[in-house]
Amino acid sequence: MSNANPAPRRTALVAAAALSTVVLGSTPATAEPESGEASQAAQKLRELSKQAEVLTEDYKKAQDDHTAKRNDLDRFNAEAQQADRVAGEARVQEEQLRGKVDRLSKASYKGSQMNSIAAVLDSENPDAFLDRASTLDLMAQHNSESVRAFSDATHRAEGARRQAFDARAGAEKAEADAARLEGDIEGRKKEMDAQVAKVKEQYNDLSEKDKGILSGVKSTVGQLAGSGAAIKAVNAALNKQGSPYVYGAKGPSQFDCSGLVQYAYKQAGVDLPGSTRSQVSVGRSVSQSEMKPGDIIFFYSSASHDGIYIGNGKMVHAPTEGQTVSVEEVEYMGEINSVRRVAG
Repeated sequence: MSNANPAPRRTALVAAAALSTVVLGSTPATAEPESGEASQAAQKLRELSKQAEVLTEDYKKAQDDHTAKRNDLDRFNAEAQQADRVAGEARVQEEQLRGKVDRLSKASYKGSQMNSIAAVLDSENPDAFLDRASTLDLMAQHNSESVRAFSDATHRAEGARRQAFDARAGAEKAEADAARLEGDIEGRKKEMDAQVAKVKEQYNDLSEKDKGILSGVKSTVGQLAGSGAAIKAVNAALNKQGSPYVYGAKGPSQFDCSGLVQYAYKQAGVDLPGSTRSQVSVGRSVSQSEMKPGDIIFFYSSASHDGIYIGNGKMVHAPTEGQTVSVEEVEYMGEINSVRRVAG
C-alpha cells in the first residue's frame, strides 16, 4: 500500500499482528501446495466442485432477482394506491369547483362587461363609484382564482390517474417477471442439485489421504481489533471458522462462500444480496493494492467465489465441499475478478 493512504496500512498492521499472535496451528491453509499432492480423483473433485459452485451462484442469483421483482411489485402497488388517493381527493375538489366555475362562466358570458357600466350608472357620487369598481375588481380576481383552482384540481386528478395507471402496469410486469423467475429458480435448482450430487459421490470415493489433503491443516485466527461495519463483518466471519461448507447455505451454522459474506455483513448491520453474482455489483471497486480488512474479493471470470479480506494478504471464506470456513492466503486462491468495498 502507498504511504498516501496510512489508514488502510494501520489496519493491515493490526490484522498482521492478530494473525501472528493468535494462530493456533503452525501451518497456514493454502490451496497451491495441495494441488501437486492430490490424486487425480481429488483433482476431479475440485473441478466438479467449481462447476457446482457456478451453478449454485446462478441459482442464488435467480433467487435475488426474484426477491427484487417481488419488492418492485410491492412498491408499484403502494404507488398505485397512493396515486388513487391523490386522484380521489383531486376529483372531489374538481367537482366542488366545477359548479362554481360553470356559474361564473355563465355570468361572465351574460353580462360581466355590463357590471362596470351598471356601476357607473347606479353610482350617485364618485366615491360610491370607486367603491363599486373596487368590489368588481375583487370579484374578477376571485373568479380568476376559482378557475385556476379548478384547472389545478383537474390536472392533479389526471396526473394522479396516469401515475396509478403506470404503477399498475409496472406491477403487472413485475409480477410476470417474478413468475417467470420462479420457473427459472426451479430449473437452476435441479441443475445445482444434480451437480452437487456428483460432487458428493466423488468426495465419498476419495481415500482418507485425499480427504486430508483437500481439507488441509487449518489455522484459526482470532478477532481483529477495531470498530466499524467492515471490521465487525470480518470478526463475524472469523467467528464461524470450522463451520462446514454446504452448497446454498446462508448460516448460521453452515455456509457456502456468498452465504458467509452475506451473513457476516448482516451481523455488521449491512444487508447484502445472497449470491456472488449480485454481491459483485454492491459497493465500490478498489484495486488489490488498496485492499483493507472487510473488502470482498471475487474470483474467476464468472465471479463464482468470494471471501472477505482480513489483512496481511489473507482472507476468510467458505471454500468448498468437504471443507470448513477458514483463513487462506489470497495469492493461492486463483484469478481475482474484482474487489469491492461495501463499508468503511
